[in-house]
Amino acid sequence: MRRRGLPALAGVVVLGALAAACGSGTAGVRSAAPASIATSTTAAGPPTSPAASPYGAFALTGLPVNDPALALRPALSVKVDNAGPALPQSGLDTADIVTEAPVEGGLTRLLATYQSQDAGSVGPIRSVRPVDADLLDELNGGIFAFSGGAAGEIAPVRGHSGAILIDNDAGNRGFTRSADRRAPYNLYGSTEGFYAEGTRVARKLPAAPPQLFQYSWSPQPGTAAGGVSLTWSIYRSAGWTWDAPSGVYQRSQDGAPDTLADGSAVTATDVVIMSTPIRGTGIFDAAHKEDPFVVVTGQGDCWLMRDGVLVQGHWVRPSTYAPLKLTDASGKPIALKPGRAWVELLPLGLHPGFS
Repeated sequence: MRRRGLPALAGVVVLGALAAACGSGTAGVRSAAPASIATSTTAAGPPTSPAASPYGAFALTGLPVNDPALALRPALSVKVDNAGPALPQSGLDTADIVTEAPVEGGLTRLLATYQSQDAGSVGPIRSVRPVDADLLDELNGGIFAFSGGAAGEIAPVRGHSGAILIDNDAGNRGFTRSADRRAPYNLYGSTEGFYAEGTRVARKLPAAPPQLFQYSWSPQPGTAAGGVSLTWSIYRSAGWTWDAPSGVYQRSQDGAPDTLADGSAVTATDVVIMSTPIRGTGIFDAAHKEDPFVVVTGQGDCWLMRDGVLVQGHWVRPSTYAPLKLTDASGKPIALKPGRAWVELLPLGLHPGFS
């Protein structure tokens, strides 16, 4: 659904100095990566023991590197719909990090970020949102696949995300339509296809992403908690429940188990919840619902769930180009367990319910 609004979010999205605009979808590219982008042929699951890799750890999971070429490639982020008609989704089980953020109408949308693993099918893919630029800044931009958006929604990613933009509405390659669903909930792609398209259109590829979180195999001090419930609105809620035998959190959405198109459960090793301010954008959909601007700079409360333990803390990110830091009540860094993470951006004033 198209939105109408301001051509740019003046005074809202410009949270740091704007990078120079670029042509051919290469805004603000920072540095080069190898010309040939590797793709993984098998999913790299958690190791049976925390054995060190001679190549170090992946930046976005903290897990040992099984293929150095994968660790050197840029991050690839894909905008995935999370509305009812878009379910079940595909490809979320191999994303290193999935970030859930509120959108208009009380719903949420996902940013699935890949580097250490690939996905043969990701989607349904939908339009960009203003917060995406600030999230991509943390990744050295990387490659960003999406399907259009209002002018004010696309302006931030073009202006300062540093990402190679792969836009279905702009005629970029790598997108396919599924005959099993109706539009606009039938647009998909693969990580291999998007990496190939990013290489084709880019003058230079962004560098590999930096490490976003601190990781440690050692348990973090906290309180026992078996789960959490999150409510964005009367239209969207989610929950995570600790499953000790498998060592992961299992996700529910709107009161039902959250599963993917292949029937597998949506899971994560770590669940990071950030309390984030919300500002207006002046961008409205056809039902006159305003697109919220989710503020991921500044500071606020945060919560980490790992190993069945809840760690309460504080997040700080001074600017869109600064790294995110998580600290506990004593000011010490909070460390995630190496593995795949979900980041839940919960509007300020709403509170997670722990059990």
